[in-house]
Amino acid sequence: MQDINSYRIGIVGAGALGGALAIALYKKGFSVTKIFSRSESSIIKLCSRIDGSSLSKSIQEVSDNTDIIFITTTDNAIKTSAESSSWKKGQIVIHCSGVSGLEVLDKVKNDGASVGSMHPLQPFSDMDLGSKNLNNITFGIDGDKIALDIISKLVKILDAISIRIDPGFRTLYHLSGVMAGNLLLGMASSIADIWQRIGLSREDGAKALIPMMIQSCKNIIELGIPQSMAGPYVRGDYDTVKMHLDSLQKSHPDILPMYVELAKISLKYADEKVGGAISQSKKILELLDEYN
Repeated sequence: MQDINSYRIGIVGAGALGGALAIALYKKGFSVTKIFSRSESSIIKLCSRIDGSSLSKSIQEVSDNTDIIFITTTDNAIKTSAESSSWKKGQIVIHCSGVSGLEVLDKVKNDGASVGSMHPLQPFSDMDLGSKNLNNITFGIDGDKIALDIISKLVKILDAISIRIDPGFRTLYHLSGVMAGNLLLGMASSIADIWQRIGLSREDGAKALIPMMIQSCKNIIELGIPQSMAGPYVRGDYDTVKMHLDSLQKSHPDILPMYVELAKISLKYADEKVGGAISQSKKILELLDEYN
């Protein structure tokens, strides 16, 4: 097998994720030569960041001129993208969806190329910022023998971590990432909205609360989930929880269901931390049920 750094890289889908991978691999010494996307402006933007890259008019042009091809389109466009070109033995075609299996690349496989998937557990909103934040993240990977070998090496070169995902559990794997990333942002936005109610800006709320969120994540890394639990659920502060619920019911009834469900989960792990010794635990759970 040829030296991995000699492989020419092609990108199909020049959005935030495709751009981030392309820039990161280019900075690691790879030749990213061909880029195709529905948005020509996205291609031009990405090409401006990578010397030696060029705009492709079709996926076939990418296939004809590269060795490793990343399909970083939306999930529902992967199969169509794969079927819109011919492929050949010796190529490795990798999609970056967390939820899609390898079957979306059946056309590629039937043409004789190797197929795999390489999904980063990381939200991508901007290609430049994303390219700087790939180290130490986890990639969920799958593929045939050749593709897995290449993908594992690529992840290692990016200073990241790879885990093999059982095809039967891809949806659960992916939704866990959505909850930790996208839905966490939704929760953070809701929390920041509360600050507007008390006469402060969402920006002030974000600045004040983000360090707390970061520290909570650090605590999980250092202590594990149960031992990181703190606050009224660990202390068994029934009256405090009731004040929270009454206040949300009055000011933010749309946020109340989220608070209740998260509180129930927190109570479960708070009990685990103190060995079920919270005297008010059952009473708090009954209280939460009243606000469901």
